[in-house]
Amino acid sequence: MAKMIDVSAAGQVGFARLLAFSNDAERELQQSDELATAAGGRWLCNCTNLTAMDCAGLSHLAHVRQVWLRGCINLTALDCTGLTQLVKVGDGWLSRCIRLTALDCTGLTQLATVGDGWLSDCTSLTALDCTGLSSLAAVGERWLSGCTSLTMLDCSRLTRLAVVGEGWLSECIRLSALDCTGLTRLETVGKRWLYKCVSLTVLDGTGLTQLSSVGQFWLADCTGLSELDCAGLRSLATVGDFWLSDCNSLTALDCNGLSRPARVGYGWLSGCTRLKALNCTGLSPHVTVGDSWLFGCTCLTALASAL
Repeated sequence: MAKMIDVSAAGQVGFARLLAFSNDAERELQQSDELATAAGGRWLCNCTNLTAMDCAGLSHLAHVRQVWLRGCINLTALDCTGLTQLVKVGDGWLSRCIRLTALDCTGLTQLATVGDGWLSDCTSLTALDCTGLSSLAAVGERWLSGCTSLTMLDCSRLTRLAVVGEGWLSECIRLSALDCTGLTRLETVGKRWLYKCVSLTVLDGTGLTQLSSVGQFWLADCTGLSELDCAGLRSLATVGDFWLSDCNSLTALDCNGLSRPARVGYGWLSGCTRLKALNCTGLSPHVTVGDSWLFGCTCLTALASAL
């Protein structure tokens, strides 16, 4: 059984006979003239003995369907430098690759759309190089969720990213740094963004100038979070329930950058037991705030509000 797949000549032969190995079964993709630019679903899914893949010959590949390389539990290396024409990948790409420690995306300069579960539950992943992802515009649900070894993410090159589904970076318990400066076109993020990231201490939102909607549990249960800069959140119109709930290290919050919110959901800042000061004077007096706002904030002594 193959443990390493080298497809350095695959682009030249047009994938005439491209094989995928799944445990003890050999699966052959259907021969097609389109295989030079597209690969079908379940390509190399659950290949538990695959340890490395070199994509140097896949320079014409533009589209891969769902669950590509999902569940490859011994995969430790993926060379993406040859994937220079890849535009779209379906759901489940590289999810549950529990021994993958790093991914270099420098070759993925044309990648625009990725489906649900990209790199989810990759529990050994410590680094993701987003340098090449300058064309990435939309990512589905659970991107990088459950990556319990990931310590930082630099988003400075994600300048076209506009939409991310729910669960982005949720339960990344060792994540301590997130650079949002490049997220200047990000408009919508689903629920559980940065949920239970207990090692995250500071979030600078100055780059999030186009962010208009975030779902439930944004930054909820981030027990180490002590500072959030809201100055860039001037386009934020809607935030779901439990925003910043149970952030037990947060002592002060200045909301002066939040000039547009029409609605903030239930339980905003509830359970923030060390919160002492909150400045909401920049909020519109017409904003709707859900029930249990500031519930359980037993140390709150200063509240400036125009509501």
